[in-house]
Amino acid sequence: MPNTFAYERCVAEQDLDSLRDAIFHALHIPDDVWETIRRRIPLEDFRAVTHQGRIVGGLAFYPMGQWFGGKSIPLTGVTLVGIAPEWRGQGAARTLMTSLLGELSEQGVPLSGLYASTQNLYRKVDYEQAGTNCSYSVHIESLRQHDRELPLIPWDGERGPLETLATKRAKMTNGNLDRSDVMWERLFSFLDKKTFTYLIGSADDPQGYVVYYQEAVYGEPVKLHVRDMVALSPAAIRRLWTFFADHRSMADTVIWYGPANEPLLNLADEFEPWRCRQERWMARIVNVSEALQQRGYPVDVEAELHLDVTDTLLPANNGRFVLRVAGGSAKVEPGGRGDLRTDARGLAPLYTGLFSPAVLKSTGQIDGDDRVLTIAERVFAGPEPWMPDHY
Repeated sequence: MPNTFAYERCVAEQDLDSLRDAIFHALHIPDDVWETIRRRIPLEDFRAVTHQGRIVGGLAFYPMGQWFGGKSIPLTGVTLVGIAPEWRGQGAARTLMTSLLGELSEQGVPLSGLYASTQNLYRKVDYEQAGTNCSYSVHIESLRQHDRELPLIPWDGERGPLETLATKRAKMTNGNLDRSDVMWERLFSFLDKKTFTYLIGSADDPQGYVVYYQEAVYGEPVKLHVRDMVALSPAAIRRLWTFFADHRSMADTVIWYGPANEPLLNLADEFEPWRCRQERWMARIVNVSEALQQRGYPVDVEAELHLDVTDTLLPANNGRFVLRVAGGSAKVEPGGRGDLRTDARGLAPLYTGLFSPAVLKSTGQIDGDDRVLTIAERVFAGPEPWMPDHY
């Protein structure tokens, strides 16, 4: 007979050790990280899956936001999903994720996202690839900038100026996180590393920032690991490259996270052989109406798109919707002709803009005639979705 698993919304304090043991065993996380995790994630944001009263796995989540079309959409970021090895492949993970999505749907949460250790599991509950996180690794010797027009100010004050700059960048693209307090803390605090923060430009009118740490192994050159960097003017970009180049006597490599098509490279002196490792994060549309209605759209587009969505896990999403877009905003109503057909998985990369409607039709993830695809192309047009964060 199949095993029966139960989803536990309320994890008791006395059960946290058992939950930690199951998750850490599954994910190979060192025990000394637990104190940091518990400081950042409150008890009410853990969930467990049990078998006959015994915890066999669990997860945690971060309530935050994600920017699409210049607007921040509420997002539940899922993390620490782990099932004890002896219980894998028996339905515990599916019970855990299906139940979480049902809970988020009850709460009206529009979006959920995660980084997948195995995409197959999450595709079974209708998460799909939705954007990129690219790690760039560059030899500092190849950076030959000598532009110090703007000052570089060590910053240990309030994060307000950084948050303002991050928001400006987020509105220019898609997929950046609207970081919660915890996500900002994660940016500044990474394992046991000392991070350094600089503002680019004046304190009254900063044009960028960089947060990074130095990795030093005895006898080897230092590597600069950028946690995040923003440069919103040509002078700020040139100052950023100059700052990295000025480390060349001690460091040999700078590593940062950016979009798959990194615009900052336009102002590098040479396009040297860059090493780029691409990772894709996944998204799940939890509430179709709210996700579509809260998103931003091109301000010059006025259109009506009739959707037919199949969602076998969340009944409220299963059906037809009319999306009316004008002036950068949208209204969503039930009904309509269902001209553009998709399932919950196919809707995610359409929503985020990872692939065009024509490409998604070629992969079998959406369907509609050329007229409908053209409307969808205009409605969901925008920059590529990416984020510099992991969670």
